[in-house]
Amino acid sequence: MDRTISHQQINQRAFLGAALMDPAGAYEYILKLTPGMFDEGACRDTFAAIQRLTFAGDPVDPVTVVNMATSATLSADDLKRNIMQMAETCPSVANAGSYAAQIVEDYRYQLIQADLLKCIAKDAMDADSVCRQLRRTLSMQDAIRNTQEDSTARDFDAVLDSALAQLDEPDNSLKLGWPELDRFGVFHRTRVCVVAGRPGCGKTDFSLNLASRLSKKYRVYYLTLEETAEALMNRMLSKVSRIDSGKITNKRLDERERRIIDNTAGALRQHHNMMLDADSNLTIDGLEAKLMQYKPDVAFVDHIGLLSPTDPRQTEYQRISEITRRLKVAAMKMGIVIVELCQISRSGVKGSTEKFCNLEDLRGSGTIEQDANSAIFVENRRPEDSQELRGYNAYQKTAIMYAKNREGPTGVVAMRWQPQYHDWQPAPREDYDKMDQTSF
Repeated sequence: MDRTISHQQINQRAFLGAALMDPAGAYEYILKLTPGMFDEGACRDTFAAIQRLTFAGDPVDPVTVVNMATSATLSADDLKRNIMQMAETCPSVANAGSYAAQIVEDYRYQLIQADLLKCIAKDAMDADSVCRQLRRTLSMQDAIRNTQEDSTARDFDAVLDSALAQLDEPDNSLKLGWPELDRFGVFHRTRVCVVAGRPGCGKTDFSLNLASRLSKKYRVYYLTLEETAEALMNRMLSKVSRIDSGKITNKRLDERERRIIDNTAGALRQHHNMMLDADSNLTIDGLEAKLMQYKPDVAFVDHIGLLSPTDPRQTEYQRISEITRRLKVAAMKMGIVIVELCQISRSGVKGSTEKFCNLEDLRGSGTIEQDANSAIFVENRRPEDSQELRGYNAYQKTAIMYAKNREGPTGVVAMRWQPQYHDWQPAPREDYDKMDQTSF
């Protein structure tokens, strides 16, 4: 082993050696740690391979890890040599828990150091700024520590008592304020909800409307991998101001409309607790790190198919499977809601637009449906007369279908969509009465 390696790397190598030699004994720690907690190079690459194998249910040993691991900084031979060396020189497989705990502490220290350096770089060294930064940093560290509790296994009677006690607690699900949608109860903490539909059906508009409403009461993180954060903000400005989004995007606002936009911006600042993120190169590792840092109540990923692969050798099926499994684990560990936007398969796109897509049409992997607690499909039937969308009050009749709901009912909700304002609203009763239910 290289004598120049750091104390942190010695500890990381010890844990990785234990995981290679006794994966069952290190199982719970493999699930709780993230690749970002390991130093770049052999340690991070090796852990990423171990975790991928674990999530896939495949055996973990030095040979399978060597075959799975890839590195952007090391040659294949150097990476193999490091992996075999870690397996051969592990001090004790029985101490995996201690090694893991130290890895978490080292990671916490690095984050604190990085945040303080960020303060210095921004010339934010007045007392108030430093104190605010330290409070945010320490709060984040507590969250990281809390997710690393030693044991997840509990006695049957203890779990039963806990479940009974929860029955007397108030409903803590996240509410939209739309009774038509809230009755389905899909936004429960620790759960994953899928939003899917054909191209151009308004998935992003629908999801951004959900995020906007939730942000009035909850902390929301919205990741877009297709647009800029400013483009999303333009959609929100259009929705609230009732000014056609084309005028905002193309900067064709007259003086009166610009005043309306300025007033709208003031209203949005007061009522939204939302973080917009546009990182087109983000991997699932990076997303997990951001969720731990920002600690949202609900996170939107638009869309999961565009997350960058952690391993370039992965097939689309393997890549999506890893993403959905890790997001499910993240939702459970962090106690948050994760909303995954998904594309429809080619067969679903080519199918009849007179019917909703179904769970089999989800693109990329069967684990999208398997790992989700609920799934919502957005209808994209177009009006016969395109003139219907012209004018202040023009709208498109549409609907959403709750196709899967493990904890509640399924069904169809009639909606009205105004693409010119990126606005979605539940439809009045008469739209339900006129819906052709046989189409759904």
